[in-house]
Amino acid sequence: MSQVSIRLRLAIWYTVVLLIGIALFGYGMWLALDRRLVAGVDDRLAQGAESLRIALSDEDVATNPRQIQEEVTEAAGNGALIQLRMSDGEVILSSANQPQADFEQVSEIPSYRTMQRDGRLFRVFTGRIKSRGVPFDLSMAMPLDDVRAVMRDFRHLLMMMVPGVLAAACLGGWWISRRALAPVDEITKVARSITVQNLSKRLAVPNTGDELQRMSQTWNEVLARLEAAVDRTRRFTADASHELRTPVALIRSTAELALRRERDPEDYRKALRQIEAEAERMTALTNDLLSLAAADANSVEMPLAPLDLNCLASEVVQEQWACAEAKGVRIQADMLAKPGTVLANYAGMRRALRILIDNALKFTEPGGSVLVSTIGGPAGVTLSVWDSGPGIPAEALPHVFERFYQADSSHGENAGAGLGLSIAQMIAKAHGSVIKVESTLGTGSCFSITLGN
Repeated sequence: MSQVSIRLRLAIWYTVVLLIGIALFGYGMWLALDRRLVAGVDDRLAQGAESLRIALSDEDVATNPRQIQEEVTEAAGNGALIQLRMSDGEVILSSANQPQADFEQVSEIPSYRTMQRDGRLFRVFTGRIKSRGVPFDLSMAMPLDDVRAVMRDFRHLLMMMVPGVLAAACLGGWWISRRALAPVDEITKVARSITVQNLSKRLAVPNTGDELQRMSQTWNEVLARLEAAVDRTRRFTADASHELRTPVALIRSTAELALRRERDPEDYRKALRQIEAEAERMTALTNDLLSLAAADANSVEMPLAPLDLNCLASEVVQEQWACAEAKGVRIQADMLAKPGTVLANYAGMRRALRILIDNALKFTEPGGSVLVSTIGGPAGVTLSVWDSGPGIPAEALPHVFERFYQADSSHGENAGAGLGLSIAQMIAKAHGSVIKVESTLGTGSCFSITLGN
């Protein structure tokens, strides 16, 4: 089934709405005109009744009824029919072919009604008038031929005008819809030309201040986010390939060198230990990549439970004591006097804290120190790791949590894959927080995360 285009649907809806509007307008005008014309007839009938009352006061009905009828006819208009009776029913004045009125319903309050006789419509006035204290029952009728003729001409006028107006509306609606949707066609054309290879291309934004401008701006924002995501993916893939290629090459070259000729058992063990170390590095890197991939897919599950950060910090510091001592770095903990209980995931926070401490130990020279502390505050408990290392350059601070990023001061034998801080930041975000960093060259760095109670 073929789909109807939006511009055709707009034209059809525009025509239908206009048709309904014209129909309602025409019907309303029809009723208003009909009532106005009938009201004019009622006014003339009322004037005729008043003229008759005045004539009855000035003339002798018994001697000159023709003169009274002429005056009333002149007041009411040509074609008026009159019937005047005494209260006992005696007819004292009557026009030829006068429509008979129901005098049993005659009252002091005048009434108007429409009746049909011999195929013609009449507007009939019935009421009681008094002249010189004598009551008379009056029936006065006027034909509605002129009213019907005007209404017939009005109907013909509507029937002639409506088709023309609808035809003009169809053409106008089609033209307006084409003009209104032309920018949409242009946007669609440009959008179809955008691929992964040219994500930097943007839609032209019309300066109209309407929905089309907002739609174009929104699409450009979507394209910008998509371009940034694709760039991150490309950079991530390239960096991951580079990081994995190095240990794979070392493992392969070590194995090839060991197999090139017969060697002593100790040489084989040395080669195997080197292969084992590189394999462990690959395993750690692969696990980090899987963690980040799971975070990108929003599939990281970290159920929260009450956790005492004092106990966690003390536990991790004790684990890192031997590593710090071997490097000649003093590590210590400064805990809150009261329990620092927060809602957190034990495994996630343990991993984040180990990353921060491991990072601090890597870049702290022998003789330096690392301090792990918990500080209470109105926002919750802040867990911080401070080191007396060389610090991080100011231009590098905004990038330290980027994947595979390594500042110049981190290059060397202590350099890792550059994923640890990204994973720690991911864990912090899973807890509704972020890791803040403060650093001064030559003084050291401090990483902190605040968790709510």
